[in-house]
Amino acid sequence: MGQVFTDEHLRCLIERALAQNPDLVAATYRIEQARARAMSARADWFPQLGGSGGAAANYGSENAGQVAPGGDRSSESYDLTALLSWEIDLWGGIRRSNEAARSRLLEAGYQRDAVQTSLIAAVASAYIELKNLDERLAISQRTVESRQSSLDLVASRRDGGVSSDLEVGQAEALLGQARTAIPITEQAIAAKENEIRFLLGEYPAGVARGGSLDGLDRSLQIKGGLSSTLLERRPDVAAASQAYQAAVAEIGVAEALRLPSLSLTGSGGVISGAFDNLLDSSSTAYSVGPRLAGPIFDAGRNKARVDAARALAGEAQAAHQRAAQLAFREAADSINAHLKTGEIITEQSRLVEANRKVARVANERFTGGESSYLEVLDAERSLFFSELELADARRDRLLAVVQAYRALGGGWK
Repeated sequence: MGQVFTDEHLRCLIERALAQNPDLVAATYRIEQARARAMSARADWFPQLGGSGGAAANYGSENAGQVAPGGDRSSESYDLTALLSWEIDLWGGIRRSNEAARSRLLEAGYQRDAVQTSLIAAVASAYIELKNLDERLAISQRTVESRQSSLDLVASRRDGGVSSDLEVGQAEALLGQARTAIPITEQAIAAKENEIRFLLGEYPAGVARGGSLDGLDRSLQIKGGLSSTLLERRPDVAAASQAYQAAVAEIGVAEALRLPSLSLTGSGGVISGAFDNLLDSSSTAYSVGPRLAGPIFDAGRNKARVDAARALAGEAQAAHQRAAQLAFREAADSINAHLKTGEIITEQSRLVEANRKVARVANERFTGGESSYLEVLDAERSLFFSELELADARRDRLLAVVQAYRALGGGWK
């Protein structure tokens, strides 16, 4: 971020967004979820040890043959038992499950990076658009002042019998056009400030900003050579790659479920009919041995699981290819846009200067009585719109830098 966004006001906004944006916070929690699932999968490598204990008072039935006639019908039982189970990874199902979980954890990390990169780009773009609106507002305000002076001049000339009511009406219409642009732009500024506050995870309010777009343009540039190898660090592409690797690993998990599983199981503890001798050696009991279990007939359920896993892997592979293609396209588009908007700014600047000369000459000719106010009307209108278009071209050039930042995975070296 520091290599690209050097404007202090913008950097402050980005830092606040990184600290408070709910989408980024949610992405961080998704990493924690994936980490917990990876730890859960890792636990399958190890023996599982449990325990149980119990006490019971029994009262048997003579009629059911539970006790001999005339015998003691009441009895007690106590037990403390440890249970051990350890599944042997015969077919690699546990290994593949761990591989899938690790890939999902890496995917979650890359997804958070992608959210962060997109958030930085969104804040920077909104800030640039806000600065553009500030410039458009300043242009409109300057134009209102200039056109008010023109209206005063035309009205004075009409009172002196030089100009007509038509020319006064034309001057009023020209002034009204610029005046209307002011509240429209002010409304857009308020909405853009609220958008930035939303990205920051804050409530609607004003946004502090620095100087003009010209100053921002000098601090926001694509620097150094750009190579397609920079796309390798795009987090969304890396996340798609990990998603594909996880999907491939999950095929192995599904295939292992079709085969028999081997577990070593055991239990041991103490069992007694009296509490006072529960811990005696004569109360000891245990059992241990292997356990083999597997499907015999499942009506094709496990095969369907494998087929579904393969289809998911195919989908993930296609998504990875699409993410890579999109990365190349966005990088090429943003770099080309930066180059071409520079050319547009050059030509638009020349157009603004030409329109200023035309407007100055038109006003001089009108003041000298050499032409009608219609020439002034056309010249002033052309100047106004060309100045707005120049401001928009500067905005577009800066937005192209931001898009290149996002397209290249968060900057360039």
